[in-house]
Formats: sequence, structure tokens, C-alpha cells
Amino acid sequence: MRIIDSHAHIFDSPGYVENLINAMDENNIERTCVSGLGKKFKCMDNQGIKQILGQYPDRFIGAYYIRPGYNKVEEVQEAYTQGFKMLKITLPKKPYDDLNYFPLWESAQILKMPILFHTGVVTLLKPAKQEYISSWYMHPMRLEPIANSFPKLNMIIAHLGVHWNEDAAEVIRMKKNVFADLSGAPMGWRVRADKIGMDHYLWWKGAFKKIVFGTDVFYTQITQILKEDMVRLDKLNIDHETQKLIFSGNILKMLGEK
Repeated sequence: MRIIDSHAHIFDSPGYVENLINAMDENNIERTCVSGLGKKFKCMDNQGIKQILGQYPDRFIGAYYIRPGYNKVEEVQEAYTQGFKMLKITLPKKPYDDLNYFPLWESAQILKMPILFHTGVVTLLKPAKQEYISSWYMHPMRLEPIANSFPKLNMIIAHLGVHWNEDAAEVIRMKKNVFADLSGAPMGWRVRADKIGMDHYLWWKGAFKKIVFGTDVFYTQITQILKEDMVRLDKLNIDHETQKLIFSGNILKMLGEK
């Protein structure tokens, strides 16, 4: 079964790319969608990601990082021209569904670039006292107006909303163009969700067909995350065809690949 990691970052530490590739090889991960969140998250920036895409075009898919309210809409076209296939969105200046950001979403729809939206609380390495960062601006329900206005724009709710799992699940249930990943740290929100039962949130028939595999962890934790995901799906008796959608089919379709 093919495995594509739809949610990862390149941390700014010596040898990280090579170590990430080794972790991918150890876990039979064919390619990884990577974004650079910059110094605020101790990651590479967009230019660093661009260089990596040039060095390893067969292993990485570029997700261009945009902060709504800080980046210009013209950057979406520029990113596409530079070889980026997706957008990664977090830390907006205003709520995701603010009308001022609609040109961003329209440009992504025209270019057929799926968008990975962070949802829930953000963990920063250092307090950003000079900035007003609100998780409420990144609530999964903020994506409803975007999904309605741009029905051909594929969107991924990162972390199934973290602490807003039920809201995130209902958005992906009701909106054809909205999916979710179950990414997150080993001791994070996934522990609580698994205790309750992930099928408590993804309760309807075919619910797991709206899930996209992603890790969003340091390369040393990838093996554990993938193992947890596989064990969870088997425990819930998720059929093989649905698992194929989760691990590669959904993201490849969004990217216009097979």
C-alpha cells in the first residue's frame, strides 16, 4: 500500500532532511508534503523548502506557508510557479473566514492547490507577546463559509480540530471538499480521542474516507505515529480500500495525481 505523508515540516536542524528521508524509507513512505513555518516554529522558511524540492523532487511535495493578513495574494501564484503544489495556513491576523482573505482561497481554487489549515491551539517555542494569536480564529467552523464559496477548493483540517473534534468531524461530513488529518504528537490530543474512540467522532458510514494521513512530528516520532494509525484503523475494522484512500488516494487526487 502506498503511503504519502500529507503533513510535515522541515525543522531547521543539522541533517534534518537526510534523517527525514531515512525515516520515510524505514516506514515505506513514498513522499511527504512539507512546509516551512520559519523561525517562530524553528523550521525552514519557504525559500528553504524550495531548495529542498529542487534537490529531492521525487520525495517531497511543497506546501507554501502563508499567514493570512501578512502575505499577499500574489504569492499564491508565485508559489505555484516555483513548483509548490499546496498551501499551508496558520496564525491568521483575522479569522480564516474573514472576507479579506477570500482572494487567497480563490487563487488556490483556480490553481487547484489544496490547502492544509491548522486548527486548534498553536504551540510556539517562545511566547509571541507582540502578536495577537487566537485559536478561535482557527476554529474548524471558520472553514464552512470558505467551503461554500469555493466548492472546488480541497481543504484539509489539521489534527481533526485538536480539541474541537466533533465540530471538525461535522464539517468534513457535511462539506464534500473538506477533509481532515489525524496528525499530532504521540502524547497529544490523539490519546484522549483514542480513549473515547475515534469512531465516536467519525461515526457515519464512510467517515474514514474523508481522512488524509499526516504526521506533523519530528522525524524520530514518525514510526510511532504511523504504527498508531495502522493499529487504530485495524482495530476499527476499516476496510483495505478505505485505508488506501487515507494513506495515499485522497491526497493524490487532490494534487491531480493517481
